[in-house]
Amino acid sequence: MSDELEAGIWKLTQPLNGQYPRPWMTKLRDPANADVFVVGKNPSRNYPTDRIGAQSRHVDALFNRNRLTCRGLYDEIAGVKGPSPTRKNIDRLVEQLNAAGVEGIVETNAICYSTPTSTDLFEPIHRGGSQRGGEIFDFLLAMIRPRVLIVHGKSTFDRFKLVLPGKHWPAAPTRPDDKVAKGRPGRSDYNPLVYPIPSLAPPGFYQNKWNTWCDEYFQRLAADVAAELSSA
Repeated sequence: MSDELEAGIWKLTQPLNGQYPRPWMTKLRDPANADVFVVGKNPSRNYPTDRIGAQSRHVDALFNRNRLTCRGLYDEIAGVKGPSPTRKNIDRLVEQLNAAGVEGIVETNAICYSTPTSTDLFEPIHRGGSQRGGEIFDFLLAMIRPRVLIVHGKSTFDRFKLVLPGKHWPAAPTRPDDKVAKGRPGRSDYNPLVYPIPSLAPPGFYQNKWNTWCDEYFQRLAADVAAELSSA
């Protein structure tokens, strides 16, 4: 594990507005080994400091160590409410990636700071959280440099393009028979493969009946990601 990665996580996940910012969800013990980022706008599930306790417990869960796991802590905080609708949809995508043999996955957000909805990020009380959350994603991208990024949602992709500018980004699919959309920023320093897809969060998840054909698209997307990773 990169000492620099963990040191940065300790610094960037210090309490803010009564919560611990959540940089990722992953099964990896060392997220620095991730090949794929699945990127959303920002998490809705708040990680209250008074429920998690010491920051060391949060960090241990992030690195899946000391008998703590990312998903275990998430489920603890979710309680009887269970996973959010967005989390369930991300799980569906990750299951397809795993089935295709893609395992090194980090699920993260363009702004790693929780609010009930992404529009709440514009409220004055969340200004500092929005800034910190963006800094976390920028840090992860610079430190891990995944070979593939799957970016869901238009507003997510708009923010992502500010972090990693490119000249000819493809549009996300809008119909079941659309080809798998993918492109690269065309940079000499870091040129990952990027797949834009429609939002996995309501209400965008239901536009163009995406919810009715996403599973079939996930299968094709996962096969393409697996092929790209194996050929590189």
